[in-house]
Amino acid sequence: MIKHPSKRALRAWLAGDSDPNIIKLDDHIGSCARCAELLENIDEPRTDGAIGANLAMVLAPPTDLTERLEERVAAKLDSRQVVGYLAELFGAGMETSKLLLTDET
Repeated sequence: MIKHPSKRALRAWLAGDSDPNIIKLDDHIGSCARCAELLENIDEPRTDGAIGANLAMVLAPPTDLTERLEERVAAKLDSRQVVGYLAELFGAGMETSKLLLTDET
């Protein structure tokens, strides 16, 4: 089970708190949609640019997004190609069976 930080910890993170326990939240917040949504809805007065910078970091797409998408598309295309080859092999077997089993009159 994932342990999410408290709203108090999220507020401290937004404020740029230098406490090591608060700084450790970077990875969790960067990968947790629930905490990112909480950050967007925290009703704190915005007093400095750190809040905007932190939110931009949280809401930014992963740096490897393009590579991951390209890999998935390539894998999908490869799997379709394999299915096509299997269909051709099955079709060749069917055609061979027809030739062997048809009665020539």
